[in-house]
Amino acid sequence: MSIRHLHTRLLLLLAAVVIAALVAATVAFGLSTRNSSADRVARALHAQVVAADALLAQPDRRAAMADLRALEMRWRPELPPGEPRSMPLLVRVEARLKTRLPERAMRLSGKPVQLWVQARPPMRGWVGIPVLGEAQPLKRGLLFALFAIGALVLLAASLFARSLTRPLRELADAAPGIVAGEPPPAPPRFASEEILELQHALADAASRTRAAARDRELMLAGISHDMRTPLARLRYALALEDHGIDADARVGMERDIDELDSIVGQFIDYVRDGRDEPLETVDLVAMLQTLAADEARQGRAWRLGLPERATCSGRPLALRRALVNLFDNAARHGAAPFEAELDAVGDGWRLRVFDRGAGVPEAALADLGRPFHRVDRARSTPGSGLGLACVSRIAMVHGGGLRLRNREGGGLVAELFLGVSPP
Repeated sequence: MSIRHLHTRLLLLLAAVVIAALVAATVAFGLSTRNSSADRVARALHAQVVAADALLAQPDRRAAMADLRALEMRWRPELPPGEPRSMPLLVRVEARLKTRLPERAMRLSGKPVQLWVQARPPMRGWVGIPVLGEAQPLKRGLLFALFAIGALVLLAASLFARSLTRPLRELADAAPGIVAGEPPPAPPRFASEEILELQHALADAASRTRAAARDRELMLAGISHDMRTPLARLRYALALEDHGIDADARVGMERDIDELDSIVGQFIDYVRDGRDEPLETVDLVAMLQTLAADEARQGRAWRLGLPERATCSGRPLALRRALVNLFDNAARHGAAPFEAELDAVGDGWRLRVFDRGAGVPEAALADLGRPFHRVDRARSTPGSGLGLACVSRIAMVHGGGLRLRNREGGGLVAELFLGVSPP
């Protein structure tokens, strides 16, 4: 429990206030009762001394001793050994008794404490009287009640602090989704007015973000349509007519048209990260096997290491785009043999895609996955630089991430985490 947490700070503040109040109440109670307690005990002992004197004055000594024992008093011919008690209350009691019995020798000693007072002449000896007020049950009961109340107040303060900080923690956990346009979690039933205002403000901001994303998608979809239409006409014209273009130039033009079409598609894929797609149960094993079969038809063999079953809650179209981009990235920029392994990590899944290409300079690894970033020296194939960025966005939508690292012996390892953040 870190002191930087708001819940901890509120609890410590309330605890300090309660402890200070208890200490003040205890001190005030002690000061208000110290004299009254001593007077009460002194009066009771003085009355018992008077009663003992009356009993010892009886002519029947046997009956007097029996009466003393009945009152839990004792008579001794000599003062028993013992050290005087130095408890502040007992010191005050003894001082008050000496003012009431100025000519009598006395001592408070023993455990339990007894008052030993010299018998009244002509009797000789010492009378022992138990000090019944030593335990101070009333005072201890009140102190116990004060501390019990303090504990209850601290418990209530802890629950109150938790009720204040829990909505803030939930909003903090949901912040990445809210920034991306997802609505914030519903507030607690008895949330404060300030929490409700914050939740409404975040909901409005998320709604605006979703609206801006939809507008951006519509704009890019329009651009895609407007660009792909003339690209299709160019491709068609190249296929049907001979404009005196030699074969090599024709192949280059067709390749450029395909590249432009691919770049436009990657722009659309990057914007459409799947947040608006409904969640479904996705069979990752079947999806990877289908993708590997598609790759085999294009002449690229993939070795798959898959469990018997691997399902997750996800957005199928977005996940398929992420897997396609990972496979295409390995095929475009790497070299065979290509491998893909899927294994469980905690409550999620990790897909590792291996190639044997030239790899990436270590200094450039941290920048891979950023939009429009390409490592030209290591990977010079044309592209928009959005493929891995799309994968990273889709991974974050599914509660995970993307990690890239060089492979021992050459090549790159792309690790896609779903439902678990990369270590």
